[in-house]
Amino acid sequence: MRPAVLSISAERVLAPIRNAVLAHAGYGVIPVSSVEAALKILRVRHVCAIVIANSVPILERRLVCSEGHSLHVPTVVLDPYDQGGEDESELHVNPLDGPEAFLDALATLLQRDHRHA
Repeated sequence: MRPAVLSISAERVLAPIRNAVLAHAGYGVIPVSSVEAALKILRVRHVCAIVIANSVPILERRLVCSEGHSLHVPTVVLDPYDQGGEDESELHVNPLDGPEAFLDALATLLQRDHRHA
């Protein structure tokens, strides 16, 4: 069974590319374009990780990260400015580093999360 990844982004060009990269890497992608939709999914479905695009406003990112933390779901925030969180279940990745760095960070976070479970 493929790990489900909730991918939050309102970007019309980059989001489908990022989701295709995730799917090609073996993840089951649940794409949403708003934080409200993401929170609804988190309440009714198990996901293994959350990916938040840098197009999501910072206050909304924090809301999703907080919800993910309370549900023990690790979060990757694509953040070119490295506004990192204090929580070890939240990892900030510069999207300009490319898809390999992004996928490596996601895999590392999932492995670390499963060891703590």
